[in-house]
Amino acid sequence: MSTTIIDQSAGPMHRCGKVWEGLRSLGTRGISTVNRWHRHQDQNALERSLARIIETANGHRAKGLPKGAPAYVVLRDKADARIQVFAMKWGVDIAIIKAQAPALADLDSLCVPDTQIPAGLKLLAALLGMIVSLVLLGAASGLVHAGHDWVMRFVVR
Repeated sequence: MSTTIIDQSAGPMHRCGKVWEGLRSLGTRGISTVNRWHRHQDQNALERSLARIIETANGHRAKGLPKGAPAYVVLRDKADARIQVFAMKWGVDIAIIKAQAPALADLDSLCVPDTQIPAGLKLLAALLGMIVSLVLLGAASGLVHAGHDWVMRFVVR
């Protein structure tokens, strides 16, 4: 009876030991297969999270958020952090990851604000444009008047 109690109490430990020995017997081929599977899972998770980040940025752009807004910078930093974690864990070059995701370049471009023309310069351009248009209108009016006079002299003779 003592052997059955020992066998029953050591049963789960004995099973774990068998599993461990089975895993150990797989060797490096089995371990590399497991590592490839883990890398594939991590890569899929990275791609999903980057897709969510890019969709969020596109949603902000569709709602009219201007370039250079802090929301885009936060999203870019979040994407960069996730890429760095993956690259450090799996020894992948960050440039390779960014080259495979061209939408990340779009996200980077959204972080840079458009150049704004100062209001004073816009006002000056409007004023000069109005003056030039009035001068052109006067010149056109003078040409029409001169043409009319020329035609009337030609007809009267």
